[in-house]
Amino acid sequence: MTKVPGALAPAARTPGWLPRAHPVSWQMLGITTLAMLMISVDRQLLPTVLPAIMQEFGLDAAQGGWLSSLSFVGTLIGALVVGVLADSVGTGHRRAWSWVGACALTIGSAFATVYARSLGALQVLRFTMGLGTGAMEPVNIAVASEFWQKENRGFALGVHHTGMPLGQFVGPVLMGLILANGDWRATFLWIPLIGLPIILLQLYLGRRRNEEQVYAWIREEGLTVPVDTDAPVSRNPLTNLRQAFAERNVRLCLVMNFLFLWTEMGVATFLTYQLTSQLGLSLAEAAVISGASGLVGWAGQI
Repeated sequence: MTKVPGALAPAARTPGWLPRAHPVSWQMLGITTLAMLMISVDRQLLPTVLPAIMQEFGLDAAQGGWLSSLSFVGTLIGALVVGVLADSVGTGHRRAWSWVGACALTIGSAFATVYARSLGALQVLRFTMGLGTGAMEPVNIAVASEFWQKENRGFALGVHHTGMPLGQFVGPVLMGLILANGDWRATFLWIPLIGLPIILLQLYLGRRRNEEQVYAWIREEGLTVPVDTDAPVSRNPLTNLRQAFAERNVRLCLVMNFLFLWTEMGVATFLTYQLTSQLGLSLAEAAVISGASGLVGWAGQI
């Protein structure tokens, strides 16, 4: 086998209490974890500033709930459509392009929200922003797993998912700082501030050459590559979908995770509204309190 320059470098640098992996694997893990943090911040944005939006546009609780639902409708469509179609684009560095497109849609929608002055525009942007993050999440998970050896993929995805509770805590705190001194629209600037750097990093890191280095190192270490590049892989999204649902455990995990997320977001969506309307807290105080569960969630996940 022809050695790829630098392929054996990580063996001497990785601390003993961590899995050994190529530097590109660790860097990709960092990028995808930050992406999960960004997705989590987006999920917290509307519930956090919902009281201010309801006051500005004169919405009642039902109308505020519909505005929140538009985001989740977009998330559902993005996850189902793009998440499935991304398999037809290809794995590894090819899939990274699907991720970049979804991330760009999220960033653009967030930036446009800052300048939205009508309820109709806000409704459209909540849908497109949900579409972007909904597409990002499954593709993001696949990208992270395809840059790690199978033996340590569970570790990688576990660390990767800590971005979600971290964002749930950090996001409302950052929003609270803005809300204490400014307008609710400015909170949406956190999405491009986080998203633009990770897009640039992904464009640099998620390349064929880096993927080949990772796979060469994995083979040299006697480990299992995440995707067998020599095996025939179907690019028909419906075929891949049927194969996935043929597994009983896949179906059970899907239902279980759906119910967990349904419960979590059902609480999170109106928590800030309840704290401001029932307890009389300021929007900034309610934002910080609503994110406290994210810190506990992060510790529990670790």
